[in-house]
Order: sequence, then structure tokens, then C-alpha cells
Amino acid sequence: MSHTGSWVWDVYSGRPVFWSAEMYRIHGRDPAQGLPSVDEYRLFYRAESWSRWLAEVQRSVTSQTEVDFECSIETSGGSAKEVRILGRPILGAANQVTEIIGWTTESSGQATEVFTESNASEDSVHRVIDLIPTLVWSSRPDGIVDFFNRVWLDYTGLTAKQALDWQWKDIFHPDDVSAVSSYWQNLLVSERPGEIEARLRRFDGEYRWFLFRVKPVHDQLGRITKWYGVNTDIEDRKRAEDELRESKQQLHQLVEALPALIWRGTAEGDLDYLNQRHIDYVGWTVAELSGGRWMDLVHPDHREATVARWLSSARTGSRYEDIYPLRRADGQYRWIESVGEPLCDAEGQIIRWYGLVTDIDDRKRAEDALRKSERELRQLVDSVPGMIAVADSEGRHEYANKRALDYTGTTVEESRGLGFINTIHPEEQDLVRDEWLRCSRLGQPMDINHRWRRFDGVYRLFHVRVDPLFDERGQIVRWYGLLTDIEDQRKAEEDLRRSERQLRLLVETLPAAVWRATSDGAIDYVNQHLEHYSGKTLQALVGSEWIQIIHPGDREDHLQKWLTGLKVGEPWEDTCRLRRADGAYRWFYVRVEPLRDHDGRVSHWYAISVDVNESKELEEALQTARRRLSAAMQIATVAELSASIAHEINQPLASVVANGHACLTWLSSTPPNLTRARVTVERIIRDGNSASEVIGRIRALFKQAPPAMVLADINEIIIEAINLIVDEARASGTSVERDFGSDLPMIVVDRVQIQQTLINLAHNAIEAMEGVSDRPKILSFTSLCDGVDLLIQVRDSGCGIANSASIFEPFFTTKPNGMGMGLSICRSIVEAHGGRLWADANEGAGTTFSFTLPMHPGKQA
Repeated sequence: MSHTGSWVWDVYSGRPVFWSAEMYRIHGRDPAQGLPSVDEYRLFYRAESWSRWLAEVQRSVTSQTEVDFECSIETSGGSAKEVRILGRPILGAANQVTEIIGWTTESSGQATEVFTESNASEDSVHRVIDLIPTLVWSSRPDGIVDFFNRVWLDYTGLTAKQALDWQWKDIFHPDDVSAVSSYWQNLLVSERPGEIEARLRRFDGEYRWFLFRVKPVHDQLGRITKWYGVNTDIEDRKRAEDELRESKQQLHQLVEALPALIWRGTAEGDLDYLNQRHIDYVGWTVAELSGGRWMDLVHPDHREATVARWLSSARTGSRYEDIYPLRRADGQYRWIESVGEPLCDAEGQIIRWYGLVTDIDDRKRAEDALRKSERELRQLVDSVPGMIAVADSEGRHEYANKRALDYTGTTVEESRGLGFINTIHPEEQDLVRDEWLRCSRLGQPMDINHRWRRFDGVYRLFHVRVDPLFDERGQIVRWYGLLTDIEDQRKAEEDLRRSERQLRLLVETLPAAVWRATSDGAIDYVNQHLEHYSGKTLQALVGSEWIQIIHPGDREDHLQKWLTGLKVGEPWEDTCRLRRADGAYRWFYVRVEPLRDHDGRVSHWYAISVDVNESKELEEALQTARRRLSAAMQIATVAELSASIAHEINQPLASVVANGHACLTWLSSTPPNLTRARVTVERIIRDGNSASEVIGRIRALFKQAPPAMVLADINEIIIEAINLIVDEARASGTSVERDFGSDLPMIVVDRVQIQQTLINLAHNAIEAMEGVSDRPKILSFTSLCDGVDLLIQVRDSGCGIANSASIFEPFFTTKPNGMGMGLSICRSIVEAHGGRLWADANEGAGTTFSFTLPMHPGKQA
């Protein structure tokens, strides 16, 4: 009776990895012996049959086609059998055949039936496929899946019924379902093998990437009888590919950043890459050095030998090493060491050369001096301000420098092996010993802190770092250790932590509001004082909520300053009212400073807010007193001026009247006394001239004394004037704006008089806006150069003026209590400086007072 057995052949190991019971029976082998090894399997075949079997396997792997041939085998009992062997290749990753599943039958007729569509043969195929350690499935010619092997079902967690009821589509990642379905339909139409990558959900819910390979099976007429698919887990491969790409990028960056000269050559030895450091060193590009032109950089005396050594290595594929002088970009020849290694493929063929060039000119020049200083070097190690220890490859201590021996008061012999453990604090000896043995066994550096006993018995804390030294074979030949005393550092760190605690306590108890914000302005810390004052926690002040504790009248100006500070990254300050927890507002002085990192970027903002409510109230009271005093002084000055004028003019006028009466008397005499009358008239003329001189002195008073001229910056004078009237402006609800011209020249003026002029104009502007309520109160200062003179303007948004020509006349005023002298004096000051003063009505509302000042001192002579 003929028998048919199924089997699975592993391509990589070259041996069967599965036999059915029938296979054991056909070959006469006891199943208890297990699968045959490669040598045992070869004994079942005659020499020509074994060669035929290997050729069929190779053909199936290469062409991915079925195995179908007849041969003779010998059973374990020594009997000969004629068998027919049929097999199908199974594709794995990279579209390569990894396994062959097949059937061996004692007669060709029986074997042929194995590949028919009978239920018996299909079940046989399925039983074999169930044993394959990968996800396998099959479908009908129309694409309806009719089988999933056990590995597929175990991976997805579906039952065979669930999978065959089209629920298998639900295990695809939602983003991949459409692509997989479309690709599957295209394969059914094209009737060609294919592959696609998609994510498949495991039974535990995790999605992993799989390579889906599908191949049709045709009958003798070329019709598709079956579709077989293999799903290969490529999750690790894809991750490895991503890591490989990232690794390549990092490798390129590393090569470019390495402080070394790197080169690469083709298999023939021609240069095709230099890193930037190499290009900068020689001053030539890769294109300029290709084709063997790099040899021109070699010193002429060494060129022939250098080229011969390189050509020999390129021809034989042996490692290339050479030392020769190379011309640098500045024309100087320097000794370099060039090392090259070939990169070969699996067949041993060179595909690339990689090399490293090291400038050893300084090293060669220093070799003689280095040999002479070996003794000095040992002395240096002994006197270096650090403790050095050396152990052999097994981790046994064998050397310590003089400083280490002096510290412990021991000798090298006493510390050999593990004797150094005795100098470690008893509480830490076991820990250090175990860690040292572990690191020396694994070949890993040791990094540990422990206490070490000094010769006088005092223990101090040390940081111990021990690193291995490897030879060219990667074997450890020495251990080198550096022991650093960190006792003082530890104490300093403790002091620092204690200082930080004290600093935090200081900030928290400081009688001022302290807060911190991130670089983008988000508050991330407030001290307790601010929380208690505002009645809000840090969480309540984050974001933009902190703006709510600022008085509505100060909020917009304060926020604008804050945004400007964030934009320009400069310190700023402000005085505003902050709401207390009980709803009352108090004045605070706010100062904000940026903290920058080592790159100059703002990392945080630190601010302190100091309660200045009492001083603010005192300042406002002082300003009120100043205004009242100024008014009183003006009244007193007018009274005094009036009395002075009356006193000065009264005497000459009284003399004029008396002499007039006397003249009438002399003229009324009979006969008239003309002589006496003429003398009296001359006296009247004299007294009139005296009165004129009094008037002249009064005019000189209004024109003021000759100005004290100095070289000054007009913008600085305007800023000083603004600072003097800013409180008055704020009290009246007036906003002060300024628009200064840049690069204005210095001018010669009486600084005080020009400042008085600006203050007078500003004061008049503020008073002109007192009754304004339907528009913003804005006081604007402008400076610019019109090409000949400097032009200064003071603009308000008040009620305007009716007669701009009369307002500069003395004693002309539009105010109920005005004297009419302010603008007259301003004009006198400006004209004394060689300029002119005028007023214009604005288009909308208000008045603009303008005056010019000459830029050239010669005009003021």
C-alpha cells in the first residue's frame, strides 16, 4: 500500500523542520528518534538523487516555483523505494523563499492527487500550513478567503468562523483598510502576485506592521485555482529602518563634526567624499582631487612611495597605512598619518574605501622630547593635584601615584589586589567592593562616591571614576581611576541649599509684592505678600487674570508697558493702583527686570511691587501746595510789580505837573517872564525823559536779562519739561505723547528759559482741556528739523482759541484770573534766541503752539 507524507523544509538550515507520521513510515525511521540531521537525511538518498534534490531546492528558491521530481530513496532498514516529491515555496521577508512545504509519496499517481482540489489534499495542505510558524491564509479564485492557519488565528484572537465571516477586515488598522482592499481587488483583476505593507491588530489590541505577500496557484490550463498569502511581521524591521535612517543622518552629522579629516573612495580607489574639515585643511574640493589628483598634494620627495603603497592596498584590498608630508591650504607641508579600510560585500568584493587622515606633524616633532620626558611624566603624575590609581585587567590594584599614597599613608604593596578596600569607610566597604567587582567583570566604568580614610584617620568624601583601557582586540588591559576630594564641594552644596531656603524665606517674608513670569509673560510664581494683599492664589493670577487687580484707569497704560517690555526685552517700571483683598485700591511702584540665559534670550521676568500709597498722597498734596503757592507768588509779583511801577513813575510825573503849573504862572505875569517859562519847559522835558527811562526799564524787565547760552539737545530739554508737568497732566486725566525727530543737531540756547517756555505752553494746554469730556485729552510734543531751523510744537485737544494774533500781547488773557503776561514772555524768550512763536488752530479741536530755534549759533550773535 502506498503512503503519502507531508513535510516542511527550512531553506536556511538545509534540513527538514517537520515530518508527518507518514514521512517516518516511508523512510522507515522511528518517530522517537526525531527529525534527521542534515547528514542523516543525506543517507536516505543515493548520490545522484541527493544532487537532484539539492538542485530542485535551489531552483525553487531562485525561481519561486514548485518542486516536482521522482527519485529513489533507501529506508533505514536498507530497502529501496521509488518516490515522487512535490513542494511549494513559502515566501518570507524581502520576498525571499524561506521554507518549502511538500509531500512525498511512494507512487507518482498518488502524489499527483495531492495537488488536486479534493478535500483530502486541501486538508493535508492546511494541516501542513498550520505547522508553519508564520501567518498564512488562502482564498478562492474570486478572492473570498477560505482558510487561515492556526498561527494567524492565534495572533488575531479570532476564531476560524469569525475570520471566514469577513470579520478579518476589522483587524486592519482603520487607516490601512481602504488601501488593502483596493490593492487586493487590483490583484484579483491582474491575476499577478503582489505585496503590500499594512498594520494588523494583535489579539491584545496592539497594531504591528506586516508584509502581505499574495501569490496565485494555476492549474495546467493556466487558470487560478487558489490564492495563497503569507503575512510576515515587519514591525521590528520598520523600526530598524527608521532607526537606520536616523542613524545615517546622525552618522553624517558626526562625520562632519568630528575633529578629524575623513575621506572615502570608490572600489577602484578614487576619492568621492571628503568631510568639510578635510576640504578646509587641503583647500581643494572632492572634484578637484578626484582622478588621482590628490597625489599632487603629497611632498615630491615622498610622492612615488606614497602612490605605490596606496595602489598596492587598492589592488590587494589590504588595510592601507602610510605617513607622509601633505601640503596644507596655506602651502605648508605637514606630516600626516593616513589610514584606510576597505568595506566588502558578502562575496568579499570591495565596494568602498573609508579612511582617516590625522595631522601628526606636531606629534612627530615632539616624539624626541616626549621620550626624554618619560621620567618627568612619571614625576608629573606623582605630583598632579589629583589621586590616580591603576589596576590590572582583572581589576586588581597595582599602582597609585604619590599623592594617593601620601593621603592614605600606605604603600603600593599594601594596596595591591583588593587591599585598598581597607582605606574605605567600614560602612561603605561592601558596597564599593561589590560595585568594583561587578564593573570589572562586565568591563564597565565605575562611578561612585564614598568616604576615604586619610593618614590621620579622618574620613573625607571622594568621587571615584574608574575607566577601562582596551587594546586593539577590545580586551581590557588596564583600569585607570581618578579620585577627587569632594568633601568641600558637598559642604558647599549643603550651604547653597541652605542659602536657597533662606532666600526663599526672605522673598516670602519681604514686605513687598514679588512675582515671576515666563519669557512669554505667563505668571508662574507670586510670593505670599502678593497673595495676602490681593486675596488671590497663584492659580487665580495665572494667564491674564492678574490684570483684574489693576485699577481700570491704570489698566490700559500698564498693560501697554508690559507688552512693550515683552517685545523689546528691556526693563520697565510703572506706578499704578492695585486692588486690595477688601476692594480698596492703593498706589504701587512696579519695577520689572528680565533674566537672560547664556545666549542672551529672556528666560524669566522678575518684578517687585512696593506700596507707595502714602508717598503718592503726600506727592499729590505737595503738587497742590505748589500750584497754590505759584498762584500766590504770581499775585504777589503783580502787586509788587504794580507798586514798583507806581513808585518809579510817580516822581517824574509829579515833577512834570508842578513844572507845568509854574510855567503857566510865568506866562500869566505882565509882562510874561519868558526866560523863567523857558527854564520850566526844559525841566518838563527833562522829567518826561526820566519817565520814558522808567518805562524802558519796565520793558527790559519783561524782555528779561540776556540769556545764558549753552550747547544743548532740544529733545533732552523737552523730556525734562515733560517730567515737570507729567503729574499735573495725569491729575487732569491728560495723556502725554511725544514724537521726536532722530539725529537732530545740538543747538545753543538758554536751557532754563526754553524749558520755562515749554512748561508755560504745556500748562496753558492742560488748562485749555479742563472742560473737555467728549474726546481724549492729549498733550503732544513734537521736534523736527525743517532744513534751516529746529521746529518745536506743543499740541492740545482743548477748546481752541478765537484770536491767535492777540494772545501774545501783554496783559491779553482769556482766563477769568489770568494776567496776560505768560505768552508775551514766551515770545520774548523765543525772539531773544533768534526764533519766532505762533499759534494755529487744529483741524478737529485744540491748538498747536509752534516756535523755531536757529541751528547755527551765528544767527543769534
